[in-house]
Amino acid sequence: MTKPASVNEYASPEPLGLRERKKGALRRRLAEVAIALIRERGYERATIDEIVRRADVSQPTFYKYYPSKDAILREHALSGFRSLMTNEVAQRGPITERIRRFLAAIAKQMTADRDVWYAIALSNAYNPIRDPELLSSSEAGTRLLEAAIEEGQRLGEFTSAYPSRRLASLLEGVMFRVCLEWGAGFPDNRPLTATVAEGFDLFLRAARPQPGDKAPRRARRGE
Repeated sequence: MTKPASVNEYASPEPLGLRERKKGALRRRLAEVAIALIRERGYERATIDEIVRRADVSQPTFYKYYPSKDAILREHALSGFRSLMTNEVAQRGPITERIRRFLAAIAKQMTADRDVWYAIALSNAYNPIRDPELLSSSEAGTRLLEAAIEEGQRLGEFTSAYPSRRLASLLEGVMFRVCLEWGAGFPDNRPLTATVAEGFDLFLRAARPQPGDKAPRRARRGE
């Protein structure tokens, strides 16, 4: 099993060369234009033709970076909250409270950007069953969450009976369900910030250290 990187590794990435920075800037511009267009017109009416026109690039240039607009939505769902988490882990205080603030920031961003998240759900662009790589991708914000939980385990804030990757996966599962119910208005219409906070409280009841906790069994090679 790959060990999660430390929080500091994610917070301080290696600097890129000029060419890579330019390519990254163009990729971000294409994504930003596409997301803005989806907000404005909705998923169906946000066409590749309009994206490249607004970004002032050719279609071949667009396809060098993204195979489709769904790929942009996939990327947004995969790592769109990474900067929020990076900002929080750089702060002081208990890891649990940093994660709580991160989740609250996600809830506020999703509420403000509901149309984009509706498009992600409508397009099925983020589907770990169809694309299992989403679960293990190094680009996923989950990797930073794993690192934060591992640090919390060292500080005695989380149980050490389960690997940090498993705890992060379970937390994401809780949050995914909470967001689905919020989108469907089930079982009520409370703000997403409230239901996310409730979901995290429920997760913490199971994830806090318990008397007699033992370290998880080391994974065998290849597991």
